[in-house]
Amino acid sequence: MNKLFTLLFALISVASYCQEIETEDWTTDINFLKSELQKKHINLFFKLPKKDFEKEIDKIIEKLDSDSDFQTAMKLSQLLAKIGDSHTTIDISNLSKMNKIIPIGFSWFDDDIHIWTTTKDNYEILDKKIVSINNYEIKTIIDSLKTTFPNDNIATIKMKVPRLLNEKKYLDYFGFSKPSDSVYRIEIENIAGIKTTKNIYLEKYTKQNKISTKIDGLKPYYMEGKGKIFKEKYYEDDKIYYIQYNKCTSKESLLARGNKLEASKYPSYKEFEDKILNTIKTEKVEKLIFDMRFNSGGDSSIIKNLIIQLALNKSLNDKDKLFVVIGKRTYSSAVINTLAFKKITNATIIGEETSGKPNHYGNIKYFYLPYSNLKINYSTKYFDLYKGTENTIKPDIEVIRTFKHFKNGIDPIYEFVKNK
Repeated sequence: MNKLFTLLFALISVASYCQEIETEDWTTDINFLKSELQKKHINLFFKLPKKDFEKEIDKIIEKLDSDSDFQTAMKLSQLLAKIGDSHTTIDISNLSKMNKIIPIGFSWFDDDIHIWTTTKDNYEILDKKIVSINNYEIKTIIDSLKTTFPNDNIATIKMKVPRLLNEKKYLDYFGFSKPSDSVYRIEIENIAGIKTTKNIYLEKYTKQNKISTKIDGLKPYYMEGKGKIFKEKYYEDDKIYYIQYNKCTSKESLLARGNKLEASKYPSYKEFEDKILNTIKTEKVEKLIFDMRFNSGGDSSIIKNLIIQLALNKSLNDKDKLFVVIGKRTYSSAVINTLAFKKITNATIIGEETSGKPNHYGNIKYFYLPYSNLKINYSTKYFDLYKGTENTIKPDIEVIRTFKHFKNGIDPIYEFVKNK
C-alpha cells in the first residue's frame, strides 16, 4: 500500500510539473512582457543593461519546450530581480500553490530562522532554529532563494526568505528536493545547542491542525489585535503613548481613489488622528512611540499632518521623548514617512534596518500577461529623497527583537523607551 501511495504521489507530482501553457502562448507572453516593461517602467535599465535583459529573455524562450510553467515563471522572476527595483515583480503565487505543503511557518529573528508555526503532529519542532533541509545547510538554501527577488540589503532577505522556505516547488526548482518527494528531512537546534533531525510530511495546513509558539505570559501590545491597520494606547503609569501604524492605508485614502467598496473595510484615519492629538492634549504624555516596524507601505501622505503636528509640539519634539520605530518590514511609503520624521522632527529612530531603500523606484502600476495571466508590477516614479547612498535606513539606536523576546512576550522597543 505504501509503495502504491508513493507511486501515485510521484505521478501526480510529475503531472503537476508538466507544461500546461502552450509554447507559442508563453512566447507571446514573454515578448509582451519584454515590450511593455520597456514602455511603461520609468527607467527599466538603470542597473541591468538592455542587451543583458534581452539576452536573458531569449534564453528563457529557448527552454520553453522543456520547462514547466512554474520553471518558466521562476526564470522570469529571477530576471526581474536582476533589474534591481523591488517594486518591479511578477506574481507567480498561483503557479506555486499546492494542496499539500511543508507544514512549517518560519520567522527570522536577529541572525537565526526559527519555527514558530507547524502542525500538532510536529509539535516537538516548534520554537527550534532551522539548521538544514534535506541535508542542505540553510545558508545554501537562502543563497538560492534570494535570487528570486531584488535583495539590496539584508533586511529584505530576512523578510522574504522565511516565506519561501516551506514552498515545495521553490525547493524543487533549486534542486533541494524532487517533485516526487513527500517527506522532508529537517535538522533543528534547540536553545541548548543540541541538534536533532525529523521527517516532515507534506500535508494540508489549516487553522484546525496548526499550532503556534506559545507566548509565556501576556502578549505585548504590539502583538495584540492581529491585522489592525493602526492602534494606540496610553500607558498612564509610564506616561508613554504608544502608536502602532501598520499600513499606509485608510478609509479616506481609498475613497480619494474612488474605491468605495474597499474603503468600507478600512478604519477612518482622520478619527484615529483626532484621537491621538486629543490624547496628547489631555494626558500627561512624556514619551511617544510611533511604531512602523511592520508597515509595508501604501499612501505616504496619510500621516503628513500628524508628523507636522508632532514637529510643532515643543514638549514632545525631543530626541529623548519622540521615538520612531523601524524594522525589516518597513518599506516603501513607510520609508518615506520615516525620512519625513528624520527631516522635520527631532525623533530618535530605533529598531532594526529597513528593507525599503531611502531612494527608490515606486508608485506602482501593473499589467497582466495575456495567456498565463501573471501579474506584472512596475514602477512609474523615482523617489529621490535622500542625499546619501545607503540602501537601507539604519536606526539611530539599534534595538533588536530576538526569539527570546518573542517567546517571553517582551517588546524590547517599549522596554528601551521606558528605561531611557
